[in-house]
Amino acid sequence: MASSGGDKFPDDPEAKDGLKSDLADFEARLRKTQKAHQEPLNNAGRGTAMGIAFRLTTELVAGIIVGGGIGLLLDKWLGTGPLFLLVFFFLGMAAGILNVLKTAKQMTAQAELDAKSDNQGS
Repeated sequence: MASSGGDKFPDDPEAKDGLKSDLADFEARLRKTQKAHQEPLNNAGRGTAMGIAFRLTTELVAGIIVGGGIGLLLDKWLGTGPLFLLVFFFLGMAAGILNVLKTAKQMTAQAELDAKSDNQGS
């Protein structure tokens, strides 16, 4: 016998109420689970803190390496001693520190924005 789609859901009002309550329960559990999975992305856990530390360290080291590399190339090209190496090494260090400060400021502003939105959402 072929069954139609109407056979699965009887016209019984109690069955419809049961399905509605099951659906409402499922929606509530789904929202709770979605919220639980979104919160760790906003909170700074151990992994996130290590990522931030790695990013800041990389920015500092990159500035020093680029500055030192430019100074070394200029010294070889111009035939000067370690003059440009030292000058650009310190310029690279200063640029790296400024990048770290700028990035830290942006991260702090984003964290404050996230905290405000969490407080307003609650």
